[in-house]
Amino acid sequence: MTELVELQRWRCPWCGDYLPDSPRGTAIDHIIPRVYGGPHRRWNLQLLHQECNSAKGKKITAEALELADAHGVTISMDIGQYHAGVRRRAAIYAVRSTRHLGGEARDRALAAARNLTVFFPEARIHAVIRAAAEGNSAR
Repeated sequence: MTELVELQRWRCPWCGDYLPDSPRGTAIDHIIPRVYGGPHRRWNLQLLHQECNSAKGKKITAEALELADAHGVTISMDIGQYHAGVRRRAAIYAVRSTRHLGGEARDRALAAARNLTVFFPEARIHAVIRAAAEGNSAR
């Protein structure tokens, strides 16, 4: 675990916050989830906060897709169903986060949510939707 945390510069890849000094409250995560064919190899492991690992669950991230491509791993799942789930979760966040804003901001946020096909870490998704609501584009 020391190697993982040092490679990650003591940051949780999911939320971006610092990891604790002790293993308590952390979890080893498979970047490409095992349920979709991700191997239990060092290059497929990362250390997350326990809560972040629960939030990530078996989501496929952009990093997982890149890693699978780089290592020749075939992700076994219904990709159409996965994309629909990503857009649904992002749309729920878009509506909740723009309740206090006008209809135009909500429409922009929902349009950004509909364009998502890969579930990035929560902070990145939220940044994209907030930026769209404000009329900006986030990268």
